[in-house]
This record gives sequence, structure tokens and C-alpha cells, in this order.
Amino acid sequence: MTATPTARTQLDFGPLTEHVDQGAVRAYEFDNGFRPTSGRPQALGVILVIVLGVIAAFILALPLALVVMLVSPLLEQAGADMSSDRVFQVAFFGAAAFVACLAWFIARAPNRVGEARYRVSRFAAANGLEFVPRIVDPASPGMIFGIGTDRVASEVVRPAGPRPVEVGNYRYVVKSTKTHETFSWSYLEITLERPLPHIVLDAQRNNSKVLGSNLPTPLATGQRLSLEGDFDRYFALYCPEGYEADALYLFTPDIMARFIDTIAEFDLEIVDDRLYLYSNGARPLSTTDQAMWEWVFATIDVLNAKLDRWERWRDERLAEPGGAASASASTASSAAAVAVPAIPRGVAPQGRRLKGRIPVLAVLPIVVMVGIWFVIPLLESLTGQR
Repeated sequence: MTATPTARTQLDFGPLTEHVDQGAVRAYEFDNGFRPTSGRPQALGVILVIVLGVIAAFILALPLALVVMLVSPLLEQAGADMSSDRVFQVAFFGAAAFVACLAWFIARAPNRVGEARYRVSRFAAANGLEFVPRIVDPASPGMIFGIGTDRVASEVVRPAGPRPVEVGNYRYVVKSTKTHETFSWSYLEITLERPLPHIVLDAQRNNSKVLGSNLPTPLATGQRLSLEGDFDRYFALYCPEGYEADALYLFTPDIMARFIDTIAEFDLEIVDDRLYLYSNGARPLSTTDQAMWEWVFATIDVLNAKLDRWERWRDERLAEPGGAASASASTASSAAAVAVPAIPRGVAPQGRRLKGRIPVLAVLPIVVMVGIWFVIPLLESLTGQR
């Protein structure tokens, strides 16, 4: 079990750092479809790196030779032999060494990724956790999962606990006529016992001062709800219009304080019966970093301790018409003294999804083009009148 602090201290983190056999890593990658079926493409890649390396060395040698020639008088005073041939030799071999180091780093990049994936799989196996190497087009309602193409979740770990939990890395590709841009995320998913209103906490720490929110789906600003205390300094909370009281029921001061302490650098989304924490690709959650895994399991404990209250919530908009009384968000936790009509589980249609907005950057080119279309004729007419 990973749901208690005591059990968490008994986790075996050794597989994340101990030595691994590279042959076992390659076999694991091949068995899970991460490697080519033949060694020939790899051999051709090595030859290509060598050829390009030699060409790059010659190209880099020219500016390096100029630099060496500029400092050659100082070197000659020190007794160094700096003939023109010697200058070029020093520059060429210096450039070749730089290119070789760069090529080695690039060539090792896929191996490092595969080795990390293998380590996480062994970590999961050592602790009785379910591990899935990758999931193509994961069927998840979170906002990051329905965008772009080539959608793949990888290094997925599913810890045991009172609720289904999934931790993984995720990427998708946004294609345009000229570019293909890959976006990387990492996520923590907890499945709830019942659906809740669509609520988003946009963390302020990971936003850009120029571009604003890092979330892939811009949200209409009219849905933003300001909460008490310093909460707005850390999160922008968005809830569907008319669900402000429900959001206040869910996000009590003690929950807001815990979120500030534990997840202030992560975005949170509640949608349908799922709760998500999102991190951009710079901070993967499924990783070989022991400290990150300790944080993940501690955060799961914190969330599980608060979700019991959330799962008692009912949407009074689903109550039978004409009912004598119904349990609202503000009274969901109190025991009813009289029998009331049962409110079905679920969320009314108006609370299931937040409204999006058109990004400013998407409209800006159109505004500029329209402005030019009007301004140029206006300038021409004024010039013609003169």
C-alpha cells in the first residue's frame, strides 16, 4: 500500500539509481516498441554523425583559426610555435573535439530516455505498482488530452490506494502548414467516486509574464472567482457561472492553505469524475528522481484526505422538480433531520464544462491585417488629396 506515510517510507527507491545493464535496457525498449527492429538504421546514423562531424569541424575551424591567429603574438612571446599550419591544426582539432562531444551527447539522448523508462519500470515492479510503458491516445477528459495529434502517455505508474491513481508523462503534436510543435506535460490523475463541476486552478508561478497562462485552453475571464486571503496570489480559480457557492464549498480555507503549501507550482483541474495535477515537461512526475516520487506520494495522501468532503457534494440543480427540500453545496456535509428527495449523482449540463475564449495571439494577426487593409487605402487617399 502507498496510501499511508508509514508504507511510503518502506518504498524501495534503489532501482531508480542503481546500475542497470544496457543490454537489458535495449531489450526492454525493443519489446515495448521504442526501438527500431534492426541495427542498420543505428549504424547509418553513426556514419552520418561522423560525416557531418568532419564537415562541421572544418566549418568551425575557420573562425577558430582567426581567433588563434589574433592571440598568436602572445603565444609566440611565450615560446609557442604558431605557424599558419600549426594554427589551423590547433583550430581543427579543437573544433573536432567540440563536435565529437556534441555528437556523443546527442547520440546518447535516446539511450538516456530509454534507461530512465527502464528504471521507472523496475521501481514500479519492486514496489508492487502497475506500470504501463505507453498509452496511445489516452481516453482522459483533462484539457491537455484532447489537443493535437500523436498523443502518447508514457512511463505510466498506477499506485494502489483508496482511489484509482495514475502518474505519467504525456506529449502531443500540434501541426500547422509549416511547423510541427511537440508539447510535453506530466500529470497526476485521481479518479473520484462521483462527478464534480468543471473547476480549474491556474497556478500563477508557472505562467509567463508576457504570454500569461501556460494552460493549453484559455478560459473565459468571466468565470474567474476570487477567494479570500492570499489564495489569488498563487492560483486563479475558474468555475462555471452559477457554481460560485459550490466552489466555495469545495475549496474551504483549510484546503486552500494545503494547496498553497503543496501544489503551488502545479495546475489543477477537476473535470467529470477526475482530478488532475499538471506539470510542464520541465518537471516530469514519472521520473528517476526519488525526491519527486516522495512528493508525489505525499501529495496523493494530502488529496485523498480532502476528497471525502468533495465526494459528499451534490448538484441541487438535479433535484426533482417540486421537491420539499434538497441538499445544496452549503449543506451537503450536515445531517438532514427530515427525509429529503434524493439528488442523483452528477452535474447539471451548465456545470460540466468551462467556457473557453479565443487567445489574444490568435486574433492579433487578423487585427493587424484588417488594420493594414484599412490604413493603406486611407493613407493613399490622403496622399492623393494633397
